[in-house]
Parts: sequence; C-alpha cells; structure tokens
Amino acid sequence: MKKDIEIPIVENVYVAAVFNSGNNDEQQWWIHLINDGIQPLENVMIQSRGYSDLDTKSGQKTATLRKVIKVLPAKSAAKLEPIMPEVFHLFNEYWVTFFEHNTLKDRKFIFGPHTIEQAIKEDLPVLEEKGILVR
Repeated sequence: MKKDIEIPIVENVYVAAVFNSGNNDEQQWWIHLINDGIQPLENVMIQSRGYSDLDTKSGQKTATLRKVIKVLPAKSAAKLEPIMPEVFHLFNEYWVTFFEHNTLKDRKFIFGPHTIEQAIKEDLPVLEEKGILVR
C-alpha cells in the first residue's frame, strides 16, 4: 500500500549558484552541490535541464546534462557546471540522487525564472561565498 512506502527526507543538501570572477576578467555563474551534513554522499548523480513551462516541463528547453560524483564528503561542495545568463529566464532544474547511510535519496532543486541575480545573494553553507541557494 502507498501508506507503507517510506520516502526518505533529504536534509542539509543544497544547490547554489555562485558568481565567480576568474582570470582575464572572466565573470561567470557556477552551479555548486553543497553537502552540509555530517555524512558523505555516495554515488551522486545530477541531472540538469531548463524549461519554460513548469507544469509540463516543455516550451523552450535546454539540453539535459548529467554528472556523477563518486563521493561528496561531509561539509563540502562540488562545482558542477557553469550556467549562462541566456537561460536565467527558464526554470533551471537539478535533480540530485545519492546514497546516504546506504539509503537511496533524491530531490529536485529548481531555480525559478530570473532568480539568479547579484542583488539577492546570501551567505552559503560550507562555501565561504555568497550566492543564490535553493533549499
């Protein structure tokens, strides 16, 4: 029965957009996966995509990208991919699946349209930077 199915809750795992100024005055937003928990995350799979219609996940779309991280230690972060300003008007989804304590967990993190902005940056856990955090 459906009531007997236990869905594990994902806690202390976040996705964040961080603005970096690199060499040669290169300025770019990067997506980071943050593990603010006390246990490592194992066999982490991240699928990212963008779309203009939240209900149908259709309309204008981006390519789907996938990334695997074998182990993300506790109190650490991994730099996933750059995100271009040309897709900020879309819903940008990051579906994260991982094992924690031998339990499979997953969660979707979605940046809404126009939510990646310099003006709304906040302090980020683990990273000693400011950015846009999806909880």
